Amino acid sequence: MSGWLETEAKAKVNLRLRIFPPGPDGFHPIETIFCRIDLAERLRLRRRREPGVTLRVSGSQGVPEGLENLAARAAALFLERARLTGGVEIELDKRVPPGSGLGGGSSDAAAVLRLLSRSVGSPPSLGELLRLAGELGADVPFFAIDHPLAFAWGRGDHLLAYPPIPVRPILLVLPESAISTAEAYTLWDQTPEDRPEKSKPGPTLTQWPSLSSWEGISAGAVNDFEPVVFRQHPLLGSLRAKLAETGPLFSLLSGSGAALFAVFGSERERDAAASRLADDLEGVVRLVSARGPV
Repeated sequence: MSGWLETEAKAKVNLRLRIFPPGPDGFHPIETIFCRIDLAERLRLRRRREPGVTLRVSGSQGVPEGLENLAARAAALFLERARLTGGVEIELDKRVPPGSGLGGGSSDAAAVLRLLSRSVGSPPSLGELLRLAGELGADVPFFAIDHPLAFAWGRGDHLLAYPPIPVRPILLVLPESAISTAEAYTLWDQTPEDRPEKSKPGPTLTQWPSLSSWEGISAGAVNDFEPVVFRQHPLLGSLRAKLAETGPLFSLLSGSGAALFAVFGSERERDAAASRLADDLEGVVRLVSARGPV
């Protein structure tokens, strides 16, 4: 029915992540700063006459290829809501480790929505696209707006694009372990003693002006998952401490983990940190150089 359409699905890091107690709907409100980085997967798709969604994944072992994969669910949801006949064939070159907190699955889902929007004569509005993205997951709306830096709150579906700030070198530390978001929230709920003291959402939004530069972001860099995740996974806490010792502007756990990252003032500083960590952590983690926001 159509030729192949393809795009990159870039990963993200969270430059700030505050978490609040769940509301009546059971969901935890968040406040976060999403930063897209140049670690990316390749995704392509085409519509076909045969019904259903097929997904083929290369580049990573153990990634589901059925509707349990968020990219396939995004395609099925789009077909249903747009009332399209036929199906979709997807090919994904997986580069972002699952369970890393880098948003690979969410970025894939958003890429599918964007490509399918291009394939129809009357594409959905941005608002309609964001509503679909919000049904798929908290991180998907950010990737759907295709903006490199944004503040998000609520369930991640309220977004405010950041003004441009300079691109900075980033070092990713990728342990072998994976952490599911559901596991991290369960740990957060079960260990109130590890939570920062705060009453309700709002502080990040009120600090918005000071968080629109690297200096301000560095001063406000925090991830509320760190205390509970590091208690359950002490190796990650140790890795985070080693990363902080290399002299970055700041370092954090990304999302619910297990990836850690550090932002540096120059590529020379980043590369020196990578060399130092490679000597200390050989065989323990994978180090990946990146840049963001892009």
